[in-house]
Amino acid sequence: MMRRTVELDVHPRSAGVARRLLAEMLDSSGLQDVWSDAAAIAVSEMVTNAVVHAGGPITLNARVQADSVRVEVADGSTRMPVARNYAVTSGTGRGLRMLDSVVTRWGVTPRDDGKVSWFELGEPITGAQDPDAPSISRSENTTTTVLLLNFPLLMHWAWQEHAQALLREYLLFALAERPETIDQHAEAGAALDVLREYIPLPDLPDDPEELLADALEPRVTAEELDVEVPSEVVAHFATLNDLLRRAGEAASAQRFLGPPTQPEISELREWICEEVAEQAAGARGPLPWAPRTGLLEALADESVLDVKYGDLLDPEQALLAVDEASIIVAVTPVTVAFLGYRTAEELLGRRVIAVVPDRFHQAHIAGTTLNATNGRDLLLDVPVNVPMLRADGSEADVDLVVSPLHLGPRRRGFLARLTLPDVSDAED
Repeated sequence: MMRRTVELDVHPRSAGVARRLLAEMLDSSGLQDVWSDAAAIAVSEMVTNAVVHAGGPITLNARVQADSVRVEVADGSTRMPVARNYAVTSGTGRGLRMLDSVVTRWGVTPRDDGKVSWFELGEPITGAQDPDAPSISRSENTTTTVLLLNFPLLMHWAWQEHAQALLREYLLFALAERPETIDQHAEAGAALDVLREYIPLPDLPDDPEELLADALEPRVTAEELDVEVPSEVVAHFATLNDLLRRAGEAASAQRFLGPPTQPEISELREWICEEVAEQAAGARGPLPWAPRTGLLEALADESVLDVKYGDLLDPEQALLAVDEASIIVAVTPVTVAFLGYRTAEELLGRRVIAVVPDRFHQAHIAGTTLNATNGRDLLLDVPVNVPMLRADGSEADVDLVVSPLHLGPRRRGFLARLTLPDVSDAED
C-alpha cells in the first residue's frame, strides 16, 4: 500500500495540488489508466468544497493499493455538504451528484473538530473508517425560529443560484488581497444552507405555456415560513449580507465578471438577513416582504440610452429592447403609443417590469436573474401570448418573441418583438 498525507492551503490552487499528488501515486502503482479520470474529478470536488465552504486547515490523506483507492479530506467545519437541486444550466451545485457518478462509494464522517469527507474506488481498504458511520446533518446547538412572511419562493430560488455564483467569483477575485474572505465565504454558505433546508423549491413545469400559467401570484408566494436558524449561524447572515453587497458592487464596477443583480434581488437579501438579525435579538416581530424599488424609477440616463441604442430598432415595428439589468434601453413609437405613453422618455431608463402585470413580477425577476446567472433560457425565442400593463393600468394581450440582443462589446440585452392586436380591439 502507498500512503501520503499532506496539508493543503486554503486556496483554489490546492485542488490542482491534490490532483497531481494522486496522479503521481496512481502512476507509481501502475494504476494510472484504471482510475486516473475518476480520481481527478473526485479529489478536485472534495478539495474545492473544503476550500470554498469550510475555511481553516485542510488535510489530504490518500491511500492506494492494487485493487482500491481511498482519499480523505479533513477540514475544520462541521457543516455537512448538501446536494443542491439547481437548474441543469447552473454553474454551481452539481458537484455531489457528479462525485456520486464517478466513485464506488463516498461519505462524510463528523469529528469533534470538523469532518472528514472521503471517497473510494474499487474494493474497500481494510482498516478504513466504516462507510456507514453515522453523519450529522446539522448542529445540535440551540436554534432560533425566524418567521418569514409573504415569502417570494421563485425569487428565493433564483437568488440562491445567483448568490452562489456571485460568491464563488468574488472569492477567487478577492482572496489574494483579503485572505479573510475564505472564512467569510464559509459563513455565508452556512447561512444559505439554512435557508435551503427550510424553504421549499417551486415545482414548475418546463413547457413554456404551462410555466406561464403556473408561475403566477399567489401560487409562488408562501404566506409564512418558519426557519430554524442554529444559534452559531445567526451572525453569519450579517456576513452573507455584507459579502454579497461587496461582491455586487465589485461586479457592477466590472472588477470581475459577475451576473448583474436586480434591485429586488438585493432587497430580498437585505430583508432576509435583517429578519434573522432582528428576530433573533428579540428586537421586534416579523415584517412581511415587500419590494421597495418603484416601477417607474429611472435607473439609467435616458438621454444616453436614446442616443446610444435608438438606432438599433426599426421605428415602423413594435419593438422594445432591454439590457441585462432589465432596463428599457430602446423602444419604438408604435410600442410607446400602444402602451399609452406620450413619449419614449417616459419608459427609457425604467425597468421593463413597469409594463409587466403585478402577478407576473416575481416570475419575471426570477427568470431574468436565472438567465443572467446561468443562461437559463426556457422562454427565449419562443412565441408566447402575455398581457402587458399600459400607462393607465389596463392590460392588453400581445403575442411576442424575446430574443438575445448584442448592445456592444461585452454588453448584451434582449429584444421583444410584439404582434399587436388591432387598434379597435386595444381600445375596446
